[in-house]
Amino acid sequence: MRHDRLVLTLLRRELLAGLRSMRRRDLAWIGLGGGVLLAYAITDIAVALQTAAATLRQPQSLWTFGLPAALLGLGGFAGNAIAGLCLSHAFAPFLKALPLSLVQRRRMAAVAACVLGVPIASVVGATVGLGCFVIAKPLAPVWGLGAAMLFGAGFGVSAVLRLRGARDLVHTDTADLAGDPGGRRPWLGAFDRLAPAWLSSWAWGLPAGHVRPSWRLVGAAVFFGVVAALSAAISLVHHDAVPAAMTGLTGGLLVFMLSARFHPLGSPVLRTAPLGFTRAWLRLARLPLQLSVAFFLLPAGAAVAAEPSAWAMPLASGFWLLALNGAYAVFSAYFMTAPFVAALSFLSAIAYTSYESLEYGRTVLIGFAALVLFLWHRAQRRYRHG
Repeated sequence: MRHDRLVLTLLRRELLAGLRSMRRRDLAWIGLGGGVLLAYAITDIAVALQTAAATLRQPQSLWTFGLPAALLGLGGFAGNAIAGLCLSHAFAPFLKALPLSLVQRRRMAAVAACVLGVPIASVVGATVGLGCFVIAKPLAPVWGLGAAMLFGAGFGVSAVLRLRGARDLVHTDTADLAGDPGGRRPWLGAFDRLAPAWLSSWAWGLPAGHVRPSWRLVGAAVFFGVVAALSAAISLVHHDAVPAAMTGLTGGLLVFMLSARFHPLGSPVLRTAPLGFTRAWLRLARLPLQLSVAFFLLPAGAAVAAEPSAWAMPLASGFWLLALNGAYAVFSAYFMTAPFVAALSFLSAIAYTSYESLEYGRTVLIGFAALVLFLWHRAQRRYRHG
């Protein structure tokens, strides 16, 4: 029996179940309010593109190297995320009873990733084509088709690499790791043993705090280390605190977003325990926050050393980092089972708020704060009442 469409069926039913679990009033607010905001944003972007049309058409390096590189990188990021989502459903614990081999599970995930990738690539191609049409770029349909192909190439390569690197998570016995027969102390023992113990390890699927080394973990550590060192060196050489402070802020936020996982908030095991939402939320955010602050300290220290008189800049960056980490933690708690959707929604809200603040000033931040409070209230109600 072939189960190639099983992951697609699971994703479709999960989406329908999530929509049915929401009240019609909330769906109406999301549909109407989101549609109005989207139309307003598209109009603003179209006006901005028309204003800068002559400038955008001139630089050949932008169209020859910049846009293709951005499309390949965006496709690679999307392919990795979509493939990871499909793999998580292909290796779902409730599918252990089915006699599916590793090859079959990979094929199910590959079929789902391909079906999801085609409309995403089409949307990207249509967006680029419309943008070229707005700025009167010659051969706009051709640019749109090329953008879809470049995005699809990056998507396909990244998805294939992610799928080929998938291990057989169903038949891997991790009971011996949880018991720690070798006597090795868990790497996260000093950071993840506060009550309730091992909650962050549970969110990441780590048995009792034992971190599994992988090429992604090593690559991420090397990348962030090199970025922090380079930004610190640039600030020290030029005696300017701005590069290191901004790198600490953006890099610390990115580290928090990549390491935060809040799906245990939807588990009946945690919800039925005598544990409040705020305490569980803070406990899940503790380890990602420590990683974020650890990355921030090196660039911030270099910024102070490079320009001691500008000590207020890294201090302000630290406060903004904590505020943005807290805001993303609320988004991630609301979209508890979809970190990619949480990240996309958070970045879209930040980008829209930043754009509107250029016209209306910092009063726009009140709207963003109201959105964060609304999501917090909804996540808290879902945790308490399901």
